[in-house]
Amino acid sequence: MFTEIILDILKNLEWIATNVVFTDYCNSYRNLRRYSRYGRPERSKKEIEADAEKKERQRFHNLLFQLQKQGFVEKKKDNEKRTIWKLTSEGLKHLKILKNKKLLSPLKPAEEKKDYLKVVTFDIPENQKKKRDWLRSTLVNFNFSMLQKSVWTGEAQLPKDFFHSLKELNLLPYIHIFAVNKEKTGTLLK
Repeated sequence: MFTEIILDILKNLEWIATNVVFTDYCNSYRNLRRYSRYGRPERSKKEIEADAEKKERQRFHNLLFQLQKQGFVEKKKDNEKRTIWKLTSEGLKHLKILKNKKLLSPLKPAEEKKDYLKVVTFDIPENQKKKRDWLRSTLVNFNFSMLQKSVWTGEAQLPKDFFHSLKELNLLPYIHIFAVNKEKTGTLLK
């Protein structure tokens, strides 16, 4: 999850310095000096929070180092000797893979709203089998029934997220949705 967030931030920015994310080094120096003079004091809430922030900072730097080893980000020094990071083309490819994996988890309805009968037909190419399987499991989650492998019917209201996912997965050219809003009769209901 953090990998996707960092890669997404770096996609939108050309370069980013780590000191933009974490600042305030003087507090750690002050605490070290106080400890060397007076010994370890009772830990205050502020110090506990500072330790938690230090651990979080270390996890962040470890993640950046791992992303650099994998070739997803690159690091360099700017004119002021600050470390700055940039997303590589490999990182952009990896980000797209992560986003597709997230999109391919089947949607579930927020609430069960029924309106009118819908017929969903699709003809998704064989080389996009995972997307086709995603669509089928999403339709099952929306309580649609299968008439044929590529023809499904149901009365559940399809949410905006469903159509957004179809657009993100480039499935709109392969799908047709028909709505029956008149008298509900015919062989489809049997």
